[in-house]
Amino acid sequence: MKRYLLPSLLAVAVSGMLSTYGQDQVLDLGKITFQSCVACHGPDGKGIKAGDLQMAPSLHDSEFIKGDNADLLTAVILKGILKEDNQYIQAMLPLELALNDEQIAALIAYITKEFGKKRRSPTANDVAKFRKEYADQKSPWKRKDLKEMIQSASAPQLLTDLKYSVYEGKWEELPDFSKLKPVKTGELKDGKISLDPARSIKGGFGMVFEGNLTLKDTAEYRFSITSDDGSALAVDGETVVGNDGIHPAKTQNMKETLEAGEHTLKALYFDGGGQRFLSLSIQGGKAGKVWLSKAQTANKGKSKDYDPIPLTAVNPGEAIVHRAFLPDSKPRAIGVGYPDAVNLVWDADTLNLAYVYRGAFMDASPHWNGRGSGSKPLGTDRVKVAPGLPLQVLESLDEPWVPFSEATIKYERDKLDPQKDLKFNIKHPDYQFRGYRLDKNRFPTFRYDYQNLTVTDRFTPEEIDGVTSVVRTLKLDGNAGENLYLRIAATGSLADSDGWYDLGGMKVKIDGADPVLRQVGGAKELLAPVSNDATLTITYRWNDPLKQ
Repeated sequence: MKRYLLPSLLAVAVSGMLSTYGQDQVLDLGKITFQSCVACHGPDGKGIKAGDLQMAPSLHDSEFIKGDNADLLTAVILKGILKEDNQYIQAMLPLELALNDEQIAALIAYITKEFGKKRRSPTANDVAKFRKEYADQKSPWKRKDLKEMIQSASAPQLLTDLKYSVYEGKWEELPDFSKLKPVKTGELKDGKISLDPARSIKGGFGMVFEGNLTLKDTAEYRFSITSDDGSALAVDGETVVGNDGIHPAKTQNMKETLEAGEHTLKALYFDGGGQRFLSLSIQGGKAGKVWLSKAQTANKGKSKDYDPIPLTAVNPGEAIVHRAFLPDSKPRAIGVGYPDAVNLVWDADTLNLAYVYRGAFMDASPHWNGRGSGSKPLGTDRVKVAPGLPLQVLESLDEPWVPFSEATIKYERDKLDPQKDLKFNIKHPDYQFRGYRLDKNRFPTFRYDYQNLTVTDRFTPEEIDGVTSVVRTLKLDGNAGENLYLRIAATGSLADSDGWYDLGGMKVKIDGADPVLRQVGGAKELLAPVSNDATLTITYRWNDPLKQ
């Protein structure tokens, strides 16, 4: 789970933790972030022991930490490691939802310096790129995956002077690229064949890769090519393996005896629509298997999802409550599946509704495998109503809304922006979460304090004019003070039609206060002034009946 830093981050409360590095803000941040890891790895990185067993391995022995591949280390931090045996008591927790890019970059700097003896310093921008590359990895890594990743990273670079050409078009088999004009050309300096240069092309496209293949041994080599759709590989001008036509990811292999020395290599590829994928490898001689492409298998980054675990209420008329990492919310998310196919996610970090949706409730399979990487909301028609902190004192209606409570620290090693401010979520001093209580139908009522107010927040599914709706009752007991507002909506056109405001896909109506529609910084917001001991009823109504 994410560690929350108090507002005194830059002062006394954390000074003891930061004293080791002083002015090196990156290592300071990395050390703070590492506190999420010490329960298993220990403060010295050697792993906590439980009798003869260890909670987790020693970080001093990690090839990922001692190596020079920040992308692979990022991949492990993001996705975690699956527990497959009893070698260690714990699996490694996926941290992609708990840590932001700056925290991961700083964590890598800290652990590689402390336990690898050679500091690696990826920027937050690097981590953002790595996060995108591994976005489709749905489950924690298996240890054999990690071994292959390390072997691939340390394999010799066999391709040099690797150039590419990109062509736009729609084909059902490989065209004669020599008769076509490329829309883009360039060089892949890392010596890895990749479809990334064509990432911006949405329709069909083709690519040609040409480079030099250097082999140290005279031997029989096994070439393997996997593609979706067609592809072919030629060495010294002769086709070694072909994989042409429209098809899902398919692998073709061929063996060829080659002399030691330099050879020309040419790879052809086209995508006819749908999924796009290309990987190539060579195996033989003393080097073993070496990947010639950035992608390594058809399933790289797309590990098989676990069998779904759909969550449903046990008894008719009851709600089901599920606490897990959930998308589009902070780490302390609470999902609620109500009867009549109405669902929502309530954020216990911001003390507010994150979003509503309808249909099936939740797939908990990712949450219950390994140590859990979060659950997946199912259903449709999701609307993010007004995420972030719900209440704010506005001295003027021109004052912008501050949706999140954050502190900042300078990230001085980000080369693209040396003065970039890192933002941390911190507990807002005016808010205190007080939990929630379930009624006889297991409907939760959330409770929190805001300054001198005690707030309860309850939701009930209803049908209004034959359409699924959610009625929210907010009771604010105590002294509201002056100029206090509740943010009701910050999405959609907010056009008013008989008191119903458009949210895009649904409408909202408020009773108990006169709503205020304003525009600040080009964005529209719907607010409600809050008075002492107020009760506000907010109704969210989808525009159309749920399609079954």
